Amino acid sequence: MTRILPAALLALSALLPACAPAQTGPLPDPATYRPGPADVATLPDLGPVGRWMITKTLEPATWLGERVSGRTLREPINVLILDRTSTTPEAATARLNAAMTAAGYGPKNMHSDGYSGQLGERLYAQLPPSGKGLAFSDGPWYASNHHGRVFGPAPVQGGYLFSAAFSLEDMRWLPKPGHTYNSFKATREDLAARLSATGLYRRAPNVDLGNRLDTPEETTGDHDGQAALLTTP
Repeated sequence: MTRILPAALLALSALLPACAPAQTGPLPDPATYRPGPADVATLPDLGPVGRWMITKTLEPATWLGERVSGRTLREPINVLILDRTSTTPEAATARLNAAMTAAGYGPKNMHSDGYSGQLGERLYAQLPPSGKGLAFSDGPWYASNHHGRVFGPAPVQGGYLFSAAFSLEDMRWLPKPGHTYNSFKATREDLAARLSATGLYRRAPNVDLGNRLDTPEETTGDHDGQAALLTTP
C-alpha cells in the first residue's frame, strides 16, 4: 500500500482542476485594475485595503465557480498583518514566511495561484509566489486543510502592511476531484492563534472591512466582514 498510495495520488492530482481552469488569451496588466467604491475599505493609519482577493483576470475571486446554496461564493480578505519592526519590505516578507512556517502553514502545492490583493493604490501579487501552484497551508491538498494567500508588503506609516485571504477547504473525490468550501471564519481564527503562538506577531482587535455579502446572487459564506489583525510585538 505504501508504494501504491503515492502513485494513486499523483494520478488523481492530474485530474484535479488544481484547482483552477486553464487561462486562454493574454492576461490584463495589473496596473489597469480599477476597483469600484464597494471594493475598497479605507482604514485609519492603514489606508485603502481591497476587500476581495483578485484573480489573474482582475476580478474578485469566486472560489473557481463554487456555489453555496445556489449563490456565487466571493472570497474576502479576512486577515491583516502589520509589521512595525522590519525596516525593509524584504525583511517584512522574511518575517512573514518564517512565521507561516513556524505556525505550521508552510507553502504547499496543488492550489490555484496568480492572485493579487489591493493595498494603497496598487495590486500586490500573492505570497507564496504565483505560477507554482502554491498556497500557505496546514495540510496536504488531498485532505481538508486551512489554506490561503498573503499580499504585500505595502508601506504604511511606521511599517509594512499585508492583507490575506484564508479559508478551510474540503476534498471532494466524486463525481470529479476538487476542493470545496468549508469556512472562512474557522481558518481566520486558527491562523491568528497559531501566528500569535510563534511570538513573531500578536493578535490585535479585529478590523471591520465591511466585506460580508448575503444577497440572492452572492455570499461570503460564514465570513462576518471582520479581518483578524496581527501586529509585531
